[in-house]
Amino acid sequence: MPEAKHIKIAVVGSLNMDYSVMLDKRPVAGETILANDVLITSGGKGANQAYAAGRIGGSVQMIGRVGDDINGEIIKKALKEQSVNTEGIGTDKENTTGIAIIVLDSQAQNSIIVCPGANRSVKEDEILEALDRLENLKIVMLQLEIPIECVTRTIAYAKEHNIAAFLDPAPVPPQGLPESTYEMLDYISPNAIEAEMLSGIKVTDEESARKAADFFLKKGVKNVIVKMGGQGVYATDGEREILVPAIEIPVVDTTAAGDTFAGAFCTRLEKGDSFFDAVRYANYASGLSVNRKGAQKSMPSAKEIEEFIRLNEKG
Repeated sequence: MPEAKHIKIAVVGSLNMDYSVMLDKRPVAGETILANDVLITSGGKGANQAYAAGRIGGSVQMIGRVGDDINGEIIKKALKEQSVNTEGIGTDKENTTGIAIIVLDSQAQNSIIVCPGANRSVKEDEILEALDRLENLKIVMLQLEIPIECVTRTIAYAKEHNIAAFLDPAPVPPQGLPESTYEMLDYISPNAIEAEMLSGIKVTDEESARKAADFFLKKGVKNVIVKMGGQGVYATDGEREILVPAIEIPVVDTTAAGDTFAGAFCTRLEKGDSFFDAVRYANYASGLSVNRKGAQKSMPSAKEIEEFIRLNEKG
């Protein structure tokens, strides 16, 4: 586990235990059906992104809360196995560790219900205290499964300390994001649905992705990534743009594909890649992850990604 002085990436966010249920079809109201299988694994968007970054070789600390229970211990153990520093994870004596119920149908599409538990009690002060101990921090990664005030204050802290702020805006809050938050973001990475919820623009192709990205740029975000599933990834820094095609690979489970993308993207940024090169690398990492079941279990290592890139570029 890396020492605090070596940490370059801090992930501030949620830690959950995932219960993934595999079904042929989703039940309708009043219907009872039998599942094909269930996977119980550590997860949460924050923990997933920290896990992905650590597995790829990033120097990462996770900051958040778990309950005083076995699920919290399992989650921390999984992160430590990927060399993620867990000193920023607090223990909540009153609330249990968060739980996510993931329903996966025969088309490999998922729906997720999150029971926040200890994630809901994360405090701004404890986040900032943890960040203050990371003297060489370069990037802060955030999502929206902890209280929104914690997210916005952390983004402001990053701006004040010249630290890059990356936001995966999921789940989108009913009220959207505070206007002042956009201009403090260096990177925002919504999927097509999240981009539509925030911008009001339905994303179906490159042109609509460009329009949605322009919404974020006009709000003050420096770099925008719109993930479009099978349509690929659109990215722009306001001057240049790329559309990276989706990787052609059998899709088994899309759970945590976006988290894999985020962890890979920020790790490659921290290691010196350009914005667009990091997007391309992350697209390969995310593409490889959908060929496997589970969240953290599906996340590839740097060696696996490099081999996958070599085979695809050769082909």
